Amino acid sequence: MDDLMQRLGERVKALAGSWPNYATLGGVVLYLLGYLTLRFHLTALGVGFDTTVVDERYLFTGARCVVYLVSLVPNVVLLALILGALVWLPTRLLPKRARGGFAARSGPIIGWMGQPQRLALIGIAFAVFMIQFWMRDCFELSNLLLRDRLPYDNRLAVWLARNDGSGMALYFTWLVAGCMISGIVLLAVLRPPADGDGDGAGVLRPLLGFLVAVQFLLLPVNYGYLVVDKDLPRVASLDGSTALPAGTRAWLVWNGKDGITFLLRKDDGARNLIFVKRDEVKRVDIVANDPIVHTLYSPAGAKR
Repeated sequence: MDDLMQRLGERVKALAGSWPNYATLGGVVLYLLGYLTLRFHLTALGVGFDTTVVDERYLFTGARCVVYLVSLVPNVVLLALILGALVWLPTRLLPKRARGGFAARSGPIIGWMGQPQRLALIGIAFAVFMIQFWMRDCFELSNLLLRDRLPYDNRLAVWLARNDGSGMALYFTWLVAGCMISGIVLLAVLRPPADGDGDGAGVLRPLLGFLVAVQFLLLPVNYGYLVVDKDLPRVASLDGSTALPAGTRAWLVWNGKDGITFLLRKDDGARNLIFVKRDEVKRVDIVANDPIVHTLYSPAGAKR
């Protein structure tokens, strides 16, 4: 008992000694995630000015990104359990002899696919499929505030215009699941063969690792394009003292280092971005928060 407590105390001391290093590394990771997220969020809106490299909002946004993505992991686990049950239950209903035959036929197939070289090829094909057909769609949605129309064949644009939060949550659940699947395949391929001989996957491992890294980097990019601050505060004035012209609405888009960027929209549909220096803004009167893509591009939102 004394030896157990001594070993436990040593481990606690070692963890306490390395805690500052872990905290520093975690802060750097959150900052980089927030930087990617906010930069691509501004790209989506069409605001590429008055930004800085050092901004505490990057850290907070990175934390929001991690919390949002981690909150989707239970959805992935639930879907995996449902799919597993759909496969397991029918096999349990089969007669014992039929189950034995099914296991005998599926065993060689699983063993053939589980070889490192073939498993790496499957992982590469899946990662390319996720990147090309799912995770790159957000790049079509740049300059949302000033473009004439949304791409008609982009499902993400449809969800944003409808302000469809459930569809977006399912989409991100699939993205997280895809990253987890690719990551699991990569870990399986990285495991050395039991016999110590070459497995033929040496050239494929770095490529698979690169593609998995691209998938994980595209998660905050998609989060910045599709989720971060898509509700913009509507303001009553640009400087806090002069009322807006009749038939004009304005939203606060970005509170930068040197000034504040506003979006102005007239009743005839004309839109433009206005940059006001910080010393010219006496106060900011917020009257509502509007889902901006829905407001600008949906017929119902345009009437608001």
